[in-house]
Amino acid sequence: MIKCIVFDRLQNKSTVPLVSIVEATRNEAIRLNKHKLGLLGTIFTMTEDFFKKPFYNSNIEIITPTAEEMEYINLKISSELEFGVIKEETLQGFQKIIKRMQQEDSIEAVILGCTELPLLLNDKVSPIPCLDTMKIHIQLLIDLIVE
Repeated sequence: MIKCIVFDRLQNKSTVPLVSIVEATRNEAIRLNKHKLGLLGTIFTMTEDFFKKPFYNSNIEIITPTAEEMEYINLKISSELEFGVIKEETLQGFQKIIKRMQQEDSIEAVILGCTELPLLLNDKVSPIPCLDTMKIHIQLLIDLIVE
């Protein structure tokens, strides 16, 4: 959420380098040669442009779930995942959404655009590859420290 509100302004004024989780994820999508991605997250993340814009600027298409699916995802994040509650039926609901997006929208991978989503989803249980934003961001930070 910080990205859309203050990240760009902070980055311009900060004396220390700031690393964007969104741009790190976009760069990973480019590295993996993915051009059409699904985006899961909170309603805010799925409907606002702050997350999508860097992808669009790199000619990567971002597909979001239907309005009904967004409501389901947002509810499960706020009522279960934020509290560490993992339910098999919730996993099945997310798998169904991802499969539909893969079949109808031809997405090649899905962005886990909320840091709680990896509690439920990963490459082993998702029908298509997952871009875990938190894992990607942490790995980039480690790589920058090691350099």
